[in-house]
Formats: sequence, structure tokens, C-alpha cells
Amino acid sequence: MNTAIAFLGRNCIDEYYELSDVPVLGEKALCRFIDHKVGGMIGNAASIYAAYGNDSIMLDFMNKNPENELLIKDLVSYGVNIDAIDFNDAYPSSKCLIMLKNGERIIYILDNTQVRYRLNEKQKEKLFQCAYLYTSFADLLQIEDYLVLVETLHTKGIRLVMDIEKNALGMECDVMATLSLASILFINEQADEVLIERFGRAYRQQLLDLNCLMIYTKAAQGSVIYHQDHVINIPAYPVEVLDTTGAGDTYNVSFLHAYNRGDSLERAGHFASIAASLSIKERGARTACGHVHEVDAILNGSASLAK
Repeated sequence: MNTAIAFLGRNCIDEYYELSDVPVLGEKALCRFIDHKVGGMIGNAASIYAAYGNDSIMLDFMNKNPENELLIKDLVSYGVNIDAIDFNDAYPSSKCLIMLKNGERIIYILDNTQVRYRLNEKQKEKLFQCAYLYTSFADLLQIEDYLVLVETLHTKGIRLVMDIEKNALGMECDVMATLSLASILFINEQADEVLIERFGRAYRQQLLDLNCLMIYTKAAQGSVIYHQDHVINIPAYPVEVLDTTGAGDTYNVSFLHAYNRGDSLERAGHFASIAASLSIKERGARTACGHVHEVDAILNGSASLAK
């Protein structure tokens, strides 16, 4: 089943550097420029979902910087529909600096969270044709009148999916009320720690009581799926790690792809975990796009996930 998803958020250029050492504040460390690649959490998710053969609509706000031509070309190469990208030179550029050390990374993101955007009529038209809106906590809050938008989505039966990361939880809003707007939440380890510190472990049950499907991703420790009274533990699939950038984006949309085609929650979790492992064997946030046809074979046991 091909279930259309609209993806609301940024695409950006990722600049890769190799660190000699990971410094603490006040120290210096040498870094070597490696490469630049396309990235951006939501753009990554849109590209990977499209690579599975699904309808993927990109809702972004770009200026006319020549670098954005590369971003557009990359989205199109994976089959992402770009008709809902709004171009205006008033919009700021997006960029990430990715510092690698032994397969792990530190990511520095250009902070544009103070900027607010308004969806135009064409973007709304494209969005309202989809079954889901996939976005991040920060990207949703940057939309003017986002509460009105979400209410409209609920009225039209469009489900909201949010990716929750630590850095966004400092934005000014009622955090629990905003989280409760979503039908599906993907929460990583760092965000979970912040939420537990603020609201206690009971925050999970509060969201489950609102019929929210919650997936807690723990990198090398796998993931946990919370659904009503069910808790499903999904292992990670170990591989030799080159770059973990984009692994979370890969997991999230791979889960949605499998879940929307009718897989059980457990099978969708295993599918997503395998896809995420395939993605970290190469450098770049969208490497999973080249491996989407391998995931089912590995899941079914007819191929192996070589380390």
C-alpha cells in the first residue's frame, strides 16, 4: 500500500569533518574537511520514504542560494515531489557541520528556530491530499498558527507524526500539550532523558492514554515500541559503523513504510532497525536510499546483514 506522507521541515548541506580528538569546552582539536553531502532531518526522511516507492511530498521554505539547486536535484532523484517547496530570498539558509570520530558524530546545526513560516495555499492543498504529516517538534512550532493547522489535520483525518529531539524541547511552548497533538511520536534517548527530568517517567503513560503510538529509539541498544498496553523491544542489528548521521530518520520512515503496508508493529520495528543498520555502513544521511530493496530480504532470512 502506497500511503502518501507530507514532510514539513528543512533540507540542508551537511559539511563533514574528521576530528583528531573530541575536545571539551576550552580545548582545541584538529579537524580535516572530508566532503559535503545533502542532509536535513526532514529532507532525509522524505527521500528515504520516496525511495521505498511511496508518495512523498516535501514542504520546505528555501531561498534561491545556488546550493539549494543541489538539494532540489537530490530530492527529485529519489522521487520526492517538490511542488510544495516555497522559494523566497527572505528565508534563511540551513546548514549542518558534522564532526566525525570513530563512526560517531557531533552535529552543529545553524539555529533558525526563531524564524516563523506560513504555509501558502498550494502547500496546504498538497498537504491535505496526504494521509500523514511528518515533521519535527521544532519544525511544527515554527509554523504560524500551527495549532489551527493541526486542528484542520485532525478534522480531515490526517495523522501527525513527530520526531522529537532534545534541542527542540527548549523552545517556548506547552511541551506536553504539543506532544499530545501527534498520533505517532519518535523519541530518541536524549529527548527522553529531558522529558523524564521535566515530567517524570509517567509522561509516557500520559501520551499512551491519548492513543499515541510511541517509539523510543536507543541507537546501538535498539528501540522500544509503546502502544496502549503493549511494550515491544526491538534489538539493534550490529554492523561496522562508518557514520550514524541519518540513522534515526531512516528508522522512522522505514517503520512507517512497513507499518502502512500492513506489517505488525513488531515486524515494522525489525524492518526499521535493519534499515537503520544498513544506513550507518556508509557516509551520508541518505545512504539508506540505495539499500531499500535489501531490507525485506534480510528480514525474511534470504540475505544477511554483513558487518
